[in-house]
Amino acid sequence: MIYNIKYRSLKAFLLAVETGSFTHAADQLGVTQPSFTALIQDLEKILDLKLFERTTRSISLTTAGKDLLDRVARPIADLEEAYRSMSDLAEVRRGGVVVGALPSTSLTLVPPALGALNRNHPALQVRVVEAHNDELIFMLRTNQIEIALATLLVEASDLNFIPLVEDSFYAVYQEGAQIGDMPALHWQDLVHRDLILLSQGSSARMQFDRSVKQGEAGQGLRYDVTHMTTSVLLVRQGLGTAILPRLALPSLQLNGLSYRPVEDESAHRTIGIIYRRDRHLSPAAKALVAELEAQAALITRRLPE
Repeated sequence: MIYNIKYRSLKAFLLAVETGSFTHAADQLGVTQPSFTALIQDLEKILDLKLFERTTRSISLTTAGKDLLDRVARPIADLEEAYRSMSDLAEVRRGGVVVGALPSTSLTLVPPALGALNRNHPALQVRVVEAHNDELIFMLRTNQIEIALATLLVEASDLNFIPLVEDSFYAVYQEGAQIGDMPALHWQDLVHRDLILLSQGSSARMQFDRSVKQGEAGQGLRYDVTHMTTSVLLVRQGLGTAILPRLALPSLQLNGLSYRPVEDESAHRTIGIIYRRDRHLSPAAKALVAELEAQAALITRRLPE
């Protein structure tokens, strides 16, 4: 037998039980009280059962009403959750997200994550803005981007942080260089050498400048570069030692060069997804975050020790 029972009537029934009042339930459903009463009466007519005992001051469930409540509360909740999920999926399909990314993440995390996202949600629009860490934090706070792939060097009460990858900094140098013979490598071992550093504003440069003794950060010859590929080319020309993030090393052309980690605690950083605490992530951003988390787990296993 097919019953012509409508979702709206069942929802009205559940709201009446929840609020204990037809008046309050009608307000929540967004209808007038007479319209709400008609919904309940329609349900009672279809079932041929009385569901509520009503007085001028209160309502209570009949035995049949209690039985109906036990049977429909969970299915209606499941139906609403399914609808919300489908609605979110539809929004992902037609939505978009602007993500800011550190250059090291643009080399490694972003491309495979965007590839997977495109396969799963081909209509979703993504714009990637590549910038240094301090620029990304500024763009996040000024609503120019929704999420940032970056690091928080200091705590920020206005930002949420989802850790993705434990990263560190490596010295990259020509094979046979003296630096490769040291038992351990520290920031202070590097300050007197000719160094190829990423430009001001990058987290690599900020951590280097903070870690060396004041006045020593500029003792050796310095090349300030914007792109990591430029750093590698300068190393190949014998112009110095580059300081580069471990996360980027597998994507750089390092054949014929050597590299080793800087051992100081300050040479480590956590890269993650940052977003404003007063903003909820859009369904499109959540979909991207899920792909980034999946790719981070894969990439971590391929990073140099």
